[in-house]
Amino acid sequence: MIGEDISPLDEHRLCLHFRPVFVAQLLVLDSLDKEAYSFQNKHFRKELEPGEGITSEFISYYAQKFGTSIFIHRSDYERLHNTLRSELTKHTRSLSIGNPLKNATKQINLLSMQMGNLYEDPFNDEVLMNQFQSSKNFSSLLLNNKKIHKQIYFALSKSRYHYTITQPLLSSILLLSFLQDMKVFSDKEIEALFLTSYFKDIGMSFIPREKFEQSHLSEFDKKLFDKHTENSMAILEGRIPLNRNQLSLIKNHHHLNHKIQAAIHSEADKIDEDFIVGVESTM
Repeated sequence: MIGEDISPLDEHRLCLHFRPVFVAQLLVLDSLDKEAYSFQNKHFRKELEPGEGITSEFISYYAQKFGTSIFIHRSDYERLHNTLRSELTKHTRSLSIGNPLKNATKQINLLSMQMGNLYEDPFNDEVLMNQFQSSKNFSSLLLNNKKIHKQIYFALSKSRYHYTITQPLLSSILLLSFLQDMKVFSDKEIEALFLTSYFKDIGMSFIPREKFEQSHLSEFDKKLFDKHTENSMAILEGRIPLNRNQLSLIKNHHHLNHKIQAAIHSEADKIDEDFIVGVESTM
């Protein structure tokens, strides 16, 4: 029954077999094979029955009442991930057909959903490569449709995805638009920098989500955040087609922060031999 309380035994079962997902992802499925639950005040509540139709009205209602996470069975979780990857692949292949703004709006939503999945499983080669190819095609759409940049940027900024999911794409759209205005870089160079920017923070996947909401961090937590650039490079190297310069930019994309901190503490700023200094790194 919808909204019914769950027994302690069932709650234990849910912790073992159910996983949280961003509720809007459910729209890629018509229904679930198992029930779905919200988690409020340290208790689970059933919100969807098996086979019950999933509608945009339900998604909106759920998000307003319970937030952005919903718990689904691991079999539905796997099916959801596979369906999302299939939908993203299919849409990516048709990006050049039809209305550019409509296509771009759908693409940023699909990319954001899958980026959330990639944060949960950053060593999934199939998901990572699919995300890379889909974002590469998306950059071509942006390069060929300058007038939609602003609309796409603000549409994404108003979404309810966690900022670790939206920030890389927002900054990359802004970077691409700026570089295109400069008329200094070729489209191929801009595409490479767009992809470098987009994947630069994948190392954040090693940091528990709750740490992003804390105002005070332990020294260990601070080191975990500080090492996200190196972790990003370690996750990506040899798995997607990024060259040595792109990986160096990813590893050192916080070099200005480090230089400022070194100046504040009157310390020497240490830079690796493979560090790239230039307009690309600064931006």
